[in-house]
Amino acid sequence: MAMTNKPAAGGLPAEFNTWVRHFVHYDTLTKSLQTQTSNARQVRDQYEEKITGTLKSNNMNNATIQIANGRLQLLEDKHPAPLTFQNLTGLLHDYFRAKGGVHPDETEHILRFIKSHRKNVFTSRLKRDLFVPPAPPGDSLNN
Repeated sequence: MAMTNKPAAGGLPAEFNTWVRHFVHYDTLTKSLQTQTSNARQVRDQYEEKITGTLKSNNMNNATIQIANGRLQLLEDKHPAPLTFQNLTGLLHDYFRAKGGVHPDETEHILRFIKSHRKNVFTSRLKRDLFVPPAPPGDSLNN
């Protein structure tokens, strides 16, 4: 017997309820994986800190550690600092100081302009709220 795709209530497609169930399933799954990933990163970072600290304290900055499927090396990683308003403020003050007082320090005016003209991006997304049902009357935890 073949199923027909009848419209659900309100003109929604018949698959709408399935889509919602799948969304909830994968939303739960991603939250669980994000938590596991975050916890794993924290533990990994603790071990990395111990290993790098030990190598540096023993003056082994160029050490190579052989592992089963490769090697570990201590490297210096260079990346730009985040471009926050605090960092931007400091950089602009430095810029005007380097000009030697020829131009007034307009840092505050520039930042006010940037903040007031900053564009917002709007996207639609589902927000999931979890509701905990109230305990039944006479529950020993509520008394």
